[in-house]
Amino acid sequence: MSKIIFVGGKGGVGKTTCASSLAWKYSKKHKVLLVSTDPAHSTRDLFDIPPKRNEDFYTYSQNLHILEIDGEKESDIYISRIKKQCCEMLSPVILCEVEKQLDTASISPGAYESAIFEKMSQLILKNKEYDYIVFDTAPTGHTLRLITFPTSMNTWMESLIKKRKKILMLKNMKFNKKNKFSNDRVLNILESRHSWISDISKVLMDPSRVSFNFVMNAEKLSFLETKRAVKTLDEYGINIDKIIINRLLPNSSDPFWQGRKDKESMFVDMIFQDFKEKNLIPIPYFLEENTKILETIGNLIKKAT
Repeated sequence: MSKIIFVGGKGGVGKTTCASSLAWKYSKKHKVLLVSTDPAHSTRDLFDIPPKRNEDFYTYSQNLHILEIDGEKESDIYISRIKKQCCEMLSPVILCEVEKQLDTASISPGAYESAIFEKMSQLILKNKEYDYIVFDTAPTGHTLRLITFPTSMNTWMESLIKKRKKILMLKNMKFNKKNKFSNDRVLNILESRHSWISDISKVLMDPSRVSFNFVMNAEKLSFLETKRAVKTLDEYGINIDKIIINRLLPNSSDPFWQGRKDKESMFVDMIFQDFKEKNLIPIPYFLEENTKILETIGNLIKKAT
């Protein structure tokens, strides 16, 4: 089974660089898939891979592949599949109205996250090719919605199943039939989805397979956002493997930059105090972002593990 690594944090802290560094390092000995769930993809740019028209899958080396998930494309696939299921189950009389409602749902809040989560789950549950899957996620809020999605979905699906069984029971009573639900197509689909959500929940809660790496900068907003996010994931039982303190400034003879360094050092002390039970990895500031730097950062992260 593949190891799953999520890399998250506030926007602009260096998540893509750190996620790519980990993927690069692991790909030296293992087959790795680096996945970007951020709508503003930049993983391909970091590896200097030119874009391909209408494609989101790229090969960097024999062991390192990159997937930039297209949320709109996945949302269209998601809605199309539901429409197909509706065509097989519903009367043509109401099908037109149902399709209108689905078209509206496709642009509603949450549709993008649902489609991304669907794709992410497929990669995790069906993958038999990669030893590691590294997810370069969107900024913290979006990431937390993705990770905690199964919990809310599970409750919702259980409610739908319960209501569907009640409808079927009343229908059976009306027509003097036995309470047999196995032939009901809607119930079968709901139970199948519920089983799938339970499967992905088990994986996400398994510390032997899944770890979450936070990337942060030693500054106030990044520190406070990371603190809230770590608390949320701890409450959900998600394993937090590393907290990477990225882009630490060097000491300087210039008064301005040394002043920035002194303020940064104050937040570094706070980080080590608040997250003393976590695996903290300081990463210095590098002027360039290229594959040589990726290897350097990857070595620093792996060495501190």
